[in-house]
Amino acid sequence: MNTLYSRLILLTALILAGITFQSCNDDNLSDLRLDGSTMIRSLTLGGYEAEIDNRAKTVAVGLPVDCDLTALTLDEITLEEGATSDIRPGDVLDCSIPHSITITNGDVYTRYTLIARHDNAEVTAASLNNKYPAAIDNEARTIRFFVPIDEDIEAMALYYTLTDGATGDPEPGTVIDFTDEVTLTVSYRTATIRYAVSVVKDDMSQAPKAFIGNADSVDALTPEARAAADWMLANVANSRFVSLQSVLSGDVKLGDFTMIWCHLDWLDWPGIMWDTRDLFNDYYIKGGNILASRDGARYINDVWRIALDQQSPNNMFGGEIYETLADDLGFNITGHEDHPLFAGLPVDASGKINLAGAGCRNSGRCLQWMVDWDAYGSMSAWESKTGATALASGNTYDPNAVVIAEFAPREILSGYTSGRVVTIGTPGFEWYDPNSTVNPYRANIEQLAKNSINYLCK
Repeated sequence: MNTLYSRLILLTALILAGITFQSCNDDNLSDLRLDGSTMIRSLTLGGYEAEIDNRAKTVAVGLPVDCDLTALTLDEITLEEGATSDIRPGDVLDCSIPHSITITNGDVYTRYTLIARHDNAEVTAASLNNKYPAAIDNEARTIRFFVPIDEDIEAMALYYTLTDGATGDPEPGTVIDFTDEVTLTVSYRTATIRYAVSVVKDDMSQAPKAFIGNADSVDALTPEARAAADWMLANVANSRFVSLQSVLSGDVKLGDFTMIWCHLDWLDWPGIMWDTRDLFNDYYIKGGNILASRDGARYINDVWRIALDQQSPNNMFGGEIYETLADDLGFNITGHEDHPLFAGLPVDASGKINLAGAGCRNSGRCLQWMVDWDAYGSMSAWESKTGATALASGNTYDPNAVVIAEFAPREILSGYTSGRVVTIGTPGFEWYDPNSTVNPYRANIEQLAKNSINYLCK
């Protein structure tokens, strides 16, 4: 077809130019063979018959889970009369990645994409009583449900959906006692996967929540963002990952979530966050709640338009080099001990809550306000100009260094009350350690995150 198009374009150009080669072009066009079919009728690869979509031009082959995709023999390919293929029976193909097949018939050709996949059996979604959604880890083969503390878990109906063709045992809708962990077995041809299903009773809000990331998937996030996202998806009820790209495209609506968590790296600035600024601002002014930690705190400026003065924290540093901590690292809550964000967190005699222990590796990324600097000069001036309330100061007590702040709801648009925003800029609130050092204060990081999420869901 490309050859035909080229000749027709050339002929058209010559005619428009006033040049005629009637007999020559008639002869060339009459020689073209355009009536041959290039469809694949059947194909067998590695002993397994393919599913052929002649409209989408795809050839899909499902293979056993232990099959080597890098060396598959083409057993048979059946074509229409007169057609030929650039692969032939007996050819050994590396199908670990999609493989191109070109079918030619006369002067017509078609390219197909050959895709070989191992048999797959996975849970794609699950819920209890059609009410409590699951946190599914298809790598660890675990399914976890979070339910209120007063929920009866001795007789709950398990519902789930699976990949195409798969079946599950027990069947969807089965009422099960979840006092102890149960097993869900999912099967499809040669694939059999066993999931450990557990139910956790806790006081986390059941409201819908999202972790916002600057990547198409959790796996593609930076190590710091991924560590935080992995924790949230595994431990926070009714939470899901949402990419900024899906927000920008309109595939996901921020308004579907009671709160969102933006835990971003300094390299993300400003990029797609600028392109999505109006969507985030609309979410906020119509009641959406935001936990903005690490470099998420930068966007309270003229991007999201949350701070009254539309300025980011005026003292930002670190984030590029990981160093070993010589001392414990945390923040001070003197004067704010009763705030819900700090419930259940141990406070030492100096008013400090530790988040990272000595010996841990930390990038030192800090986003804080120095309220005694220009253009604030004092705490009262900072509060007036930003509209924020200081909740915590730096590692050592300095009331002028604000590392955790809260922006309370207010009316911005007539008829709407904005959401609540909490910013956490202390370097201790870091989830990734490149050396995987055991952090004696890891539970404090998790509790602070839980408290913040619950507080924003009220």
